[in-house]
Amino acid sequence: MNVQERVERARRRMRGAEIAAGILEASAVAGTVFVAMAIVDALFTLPLVIRMTAPPLAVIAAVVLLSQRFARRRTGADTEDVALWIESHFPALRYALVTAVDPAYAGRVPEIEQCAGRVAFEPVISRAVWRAIARPLIAAAIAVLVLLLLPAGTVARVTAARTGDALGGLALGLRTSNPLEPVVVHVVSPAYAGIAPALFDDPASVHALVGSSLTIEGRSADDSVSAVITAVGSHNERITTSGGRWRLVFTMPATATAVRLRAGVHERLLVVEPINDSMPIVTLTLPVRDSIYRRPEGAVRLSADLSDDLGLASGAFEYIISSGSGENFTFKSGTIGATTFSGKVGALAVIFRLDSLGLQPGDILHLRAVARDRNVISGPGVGASETRTLRIARADEYDSVDVDAASPAEPEKNALSQRMILMMTEALEKRRSQLNHVILLGESQSIATEQTRLRKRVGQIIFSRLGEDNGAEENDNQSKPLNADSLLAAAERANTAKTGTQQEQQGDETPVVAINKPLLVAYNHMWQAATFLELGEPGAAVPWMKKALDALQIARAAERIYLRGKSRPVVVDIERVRLQGKDKGSPALRTPRAALDPARAARLTRFDAALKLAQTVPAAAADSLLLLRLDLIGRDDTASRALETAANAIRRGKNATSALIRARRILVGGVERRNIILPWGTIP
Repeated sequence: MNVQERVERARRRMRGAEIAAGILEASAVAGTVFVAMAIVDALFTLPLVIRMTAPPLAVIAAVVLLSQRFARRRTGADTEDVALWIESHFPALRYALVTAVDPAYAGRVPEIEQCAGRVAFEPVISRAVWRAIARPLIAAAIAVLVLLLLPAGTVARVTAARTGDALGGLALGLRTSNPLEPVVVHVVSPAYAGIAPALFDDPASVHALVGSSLTIEGRSADDSVSAVITAVGSHNERITTSGGRWRLVFTMPATATAVRLRAGVHERLLVVEPINDSMPIVTLTLPVRDSIYRRPEGAVRLSADLSDDLGLASGAFEYIISSGSGENFTFKSGTIGATTFSGKVGALAVIFRLDSLGLQPGDILHLRAVARDRNVISGPGVGASETRTLRIARADEYDSVDVDAASPAEPEKNALSQRMILMMTEALEKRRSQLNHVILLGESQSIATEQTRLRKRVGQIIFSRLGEDNGAEENDNQSKPLNADSLLAAAERANTAKTGTQQEQQGDETPVVAINKPLLVAYNHMWQAATFLELGEPGAAVPWMKKALDALQIARAAERIYLRGKSRPVVVDIERVRLQGKDKGSPALRTPRAALDPARAARLTRFDAALKLAQTVPAAAADSLLLLRLDLIGRDDTASRALETAANAIRRGKNATSALIRARRILVGGVERRNIILPWGTIP
């Protein structure tokens, strides 16, 4: 190895030592940042936001240090610089080494190269390399050693800060006087939901799916912590203590609940708010409308779109075939195109032939799409689309070519819908012994919703014949069934007023009365059935539903009036009839409106009382806001969320001024107006 190669090798070693020293210095600085942050956090429990700044702060410090070090490029710039540095340690060379590595003289002066080659400068290079990396290496080793000596939980809180690690703040053995601060809530959702477990640091309230497992955990070395859960009734919950921590484990109830924690003189309130699993949403896309078929032949395409908030389990098309006439009907049901799903969105599509169902003239085929979710806690939830009806025409219907094609009459569709609701109610009554009260009440109220929707449709039919626009009886103040005699009398008067004379009677009743009377009877029976279903008594609702079904079948057999051809539009001469009406001069009696929210003033009083406590006893103020929020859950979600934000800010020691102002503005609602008579000359 000649002189030039030896010097080049020394240059590479010195350059590598410089790079290694820079990396070690950067590592030492980053480790020092972590050590300092971990020790401060272990003593004073730093907030999550500050602990999350430790990794980026360490990286920034390391990058800045490396940039400054390599920007200077002190040694090892080129071979001549290294040769000069070696010459400074060996003065006897008298620039022989520099001359030997100079390209202008390399190989031309053998004596100089021989003189430079006899000098063993490698040990000096080795000592210089070791001195360059010794101090950074020791500093980095000390930082790593301190991190290894600290408890693992303390180091993880600054190196990988995350939600739910609030209980590791006093890992050096220091004690806290209040075992209720801080607390961590661990939420494990039901397996069917597919939701990852969640952790919450020191929350004021927790939102979780019904049936989730909730674990509230805090620091304590004794059994002084107790808990009271306020649901249907207050009851104590068992708290376990192990490893210097207390734990409370319970299941998320179906209603918003307050958990009151006590430890000696300390007290804390935590609100748990359930999230209900919604039913699947089903939209029937084909067929688009109800239809009449001349013969039970041909293919029918069915399609539907399905979606669910957590996940679909299965879906299918359900059909019911009603056959018969008069008061004798038979029903046959089945499913088509059953499919299983694994995601949140799905679609159903199937093509079937009408002749495969054995339809006869006069039969009505009712189709709908049904989807079920994966809820095994309170379900499964069942969602259904609207129903399409396909009717096979009878031979005696083709008596005129001027009659416009139309979908099946409303009483026919209502009769089948009532039959479906009756079947659902009877099936629920059979399963009653296998269900708990909460699930029974929920399914019964779902059927009651369908019964109420059908009752409103019947009411719209009745009132449309009286000249009402959209079912005038369906208002929020209706609290009891309609009076049959008074309504039928109004129907006769309306019929007489429109035609000028009584229509031709058949028996003892006009056609209007003959059609409306059984519909009104069915309407009242549906009302009674829905009342029992709302109370969770499906068995008591079945007799009323059967009576309603019988009344609807009678309405189907009532006289039908067909218009021959299309009616001519009526043109009104506005100028001729304007201001020709007569006013009797007796206005209707008006009743004063009730207060928009009678409890508004009481809520504001409670809020103002909590506001006064915020300056002196912040924990009590947060608990008061949470109790006020508990009363608003399900009634005013906007105010409830605003109160939750304010309580969280107070609980965590942040500036809650803006959150409190926003919460009070939402509670106040509109601007308060007061009728105050001011003296003359006073500016209001």
